[in-house]
Amino acid sequence: KIQENAKAEFMFARANIVLEFEETLTKDQRSNPKWFPTYVQVLVPTLSEEENGEGDAWQGKMRALRKTMTDVKQKLGSDIETLTTKLVESEAKREKAEQSLQELTENVEKRLNERLEEAAKKSDRIEEMLSQLLAAKSQDSDNNEVSPPPPK
Repeated sequence: KIQENAKAEFMFARANIVLEFEETLTKDQRSNPKWFPTYVQVLVPTLSEEENGEGDAWQGKMRALRKTMTDVKQKLGSDIETLTTKLVESEAKREKAEQSLQELTENVEKRLNERLEEAAKKSDRIEEMLSQLLAAKSQDSDNNEVSPPPPK
């Protein structure tokens, strides 16, 4: 490709030189039939790349390109397979962790409920004991009250 560009640039530069030279010519010089004959320009195709022996070069490049694409495709397939496996493993670990967390949450909730029930029972027992103490104290104070002396 670089050589093709270089050849095109060379031809373009040559054409510019010819144009510059023609611009310096006088009208008489341009009308000189020896320098500017009347002619028909015939374009003849050049040899194709295959006839020129360059077709093999392109076939080699295409073969190399196909091989590179196949290699990249295989590598990507392998990478995708590896990532898929890792994703499945990660999903399994996440599900296991989620299940463990759920079990821990249920266990903590169960323990808290048991402790709340124990605390409620103890609270009821304390309330009962306080009621008994207040009742006993009330009886003691009724018995110990000073009664007015009997009338004389």
